[in-house]
Amino acid sequence: MRQRKAADHSGEAQALQRACQQEGCPVCAVVLEQVARTMDTWSYDGFTDVEQREKVTRARGFCPLHTWQLAQRNATFQLAIVYENILSTLDEDLEQQRLSLPQETPGRDWLMEIKQLFQAGPSMPTNPAQLYEQCPFCRTRENIEQRLTERLVALLRHDDMPARLRQSTGLCRVHFALAFQYADVHAPAQRSVLIACQQESVRRVLGEVRELIRKHDYRFSEEARGEEMTAWRRAIALCAGNPGVY
Repeated sequence: MRQRKAADHSGEAQALQRACQQEGCPVCAVVLEQVARTMDTWSYDGFTDVEQREKVTRARGFCPLHTWQLAQRNATFQLAIVYENILSTLDEDLEQQRLSLPQETPGRDWLMEIKQLFQAGPSMPTNPAQLYEQCPFCRTRENIEQRLTERLVALLRHDDMPARLRQSTGLCRVHFALAFQYADVHAPAQRSVLIACQQESVRRVLGEVRELIRKHDYRFSEEARGEEMTAWRRAIALCAGNPGVY
């Protein structure tokens, strides 16, 4: 007889269960809530913390997504304070990069080359994909995602969670991959449950998208419209995640 797992009444478990009733990836929905709370904390007093400011400066600012999300949260003064320091640091970076350039004058100025060697700091990243790898909010989001996907896999041991997940939009590609990766190592028995839930969600959304496409045919234009007309949003969420996460 299968041993019944004690119910998980943690706040994150309840948030994931509620998110299954919303449109979009349930993990994305909870990630957005938690990142938003982190941003609120930063906007109120985090930007005044010296250690936090230094962390943002070392990252040379937030990534574009999180920068503009902060700007929309009436954090313009906080951003001005932080980015004044960042721009000063960028100016120093550029000066060091300028000094490290090869001399264009004929011959070699050994004294100048030695001076440049000692003045040059860490090289500036030249790969655009690496520019925002150190964004503090991206790091926070990644930690939240890891924790939530692990909790989701654990919740699949409860009788009600698989049913909730089957009726949801389904997990986006990133969060399904994280959940399956964790289950593959730590909870092999949940792999088939996870796949079955995801496949049912994908097939349901696929059917809705096909119905949306069919009803755009002039031959069926008089038919009543239903929830299938918003299926394109759920299809996008399954592939790209909820708006504002990435």
